[in-house]
Amino acid sequence: MQREDLRPYLEQEVETWSAKSYETLRKELEEGPYNRCDPGAEYHIEVDLVENRDDYVHVSVGVCSGKARWSCFHPLCSSFLVYRDGRVDK
Repeated sequence: MQREDLRPYLEQEVETWSAKSYETLRKELEEGPYNRCDPGAEYHIEVDLVENRDDYVHVSVGVCSGKARWSCFHPLCSSFLVYRDGRVDK
């Protein structure tokens, strides 16, 4: 799998995670990054809380190929902001 082939997976994960509320994101990511590395999966994901502020959270999403472990050294990444008032900036 080529790095650019991961873009649909990244977009799907950004949509899923950015739909969560400010409070939910803070709670789910307070212990550290979320990682999903299912054996045999098409991709691995890491979601991390970059900034945890009173008015917003800044979340980073990284995706790399599940078939080629070396690709995780250079994952395809994106980030977004979710504000306390419900606004989302992607």
